[in-house]
Amino acid sequence: MVNFSLNPNTKLTSVAIKVKDFDRMLSFYQQVVGFDLINEENDMAILGIGSQKRKLLGLISTPDGVEGSNIQTGLNHTSFVFPTRDDLARFIKHLMLLNYPIEGESDHGFCESVYISDPENNRLEFSWDKPKDEWPMVDGKIDGVTKELNIQQCLNNVKGEYTSVPDETKVGHVHLSVSDLEMVYNFYAEKLGFKIKDDDFSSTHLLSVNDYHHQLAINESQSNDMSPVIRDTDLGVDHVTFDVPTMEDLLSLKENLETLGSDFYYNKGKRIIGLYDPSGIHLWFIVFKKENKK
Repeated sequence: MVNFSLNPNTKLTSVAIKVKDFDRMLSFYQQVVGFDLINEENDMAILGIGSQKRKLLGLISTPDGVEGSNIQTGLNHTSFVFPTRDDLARFIKHLMLLNYPIEGESDHGFCESVYISDPENNRLEFSWDKPKDEWPMVDGKIDGVTKELNIQQCLNNVKGEYTSVPDETKVGHVHLSVSDLEMVYNFYAEKLGFKIKDDDFSSTHLLSVNDYHHQLAINESQSNDMSPVIRDTDLGVDHVTFDVPTMEDLLSLKENLETLGSDFYYNKGKRIIGLYDPSGIHLWFIVFKKENKK
């Protein structure tokens, strides 16, 4: 199949990470981030929007995980996007009241963000997307910048308290660190239909299947001792899940993978395709929506 593309309505829905201190990490994501605990069983916690039972993050207990292994190949950071600028401001105020360290604050042109790390040094970005007509574009591609965000300006008119993530919060993107940028990019482009949204950076690509600024980012790590593939005892990212709109779209992906001779898992009944990217990250493509039978 030439120039394969996923349905542009394909959405990034959740990410799961392997954690060493399960109880401590569960407490952090509930009390500091404000996720609801949707389910907990078999050494895994599902967190997200409780009222919708919508998963945003999975925590997988990995007590034999090697400390520090999650800052090599794999997860660079996960972005969670709030629906409004006021929501971001309330979250910033919440962090300050908790005296939780904010490690960075940026205006990227298309969004405003703050960065923190969880207790096991998984980096997290919390953002608000600017209206699309304000995104900096050049020749149809994102022309992103990194300017310092004026925190005080964000807080000037903030009202209310932050108690939990707003209902419309979503996973914006997952940023991965890889050992071979072009090999990983070719995998996502040829097999899954992702396209570059911003190629201004020689060591980073922003990728998406639609007009969103990016659903994935990949950067080439400069670490000499970096393993090219995630190991079983590595902490950090385990799998990333995408919501595919229809069974027809899933079968189109299946056909493309078969044409390219790719290894993958397919379950028609569960309407799911699973495969590993070159870094050993498990990717799930699932048709969540129930389709009307004709």
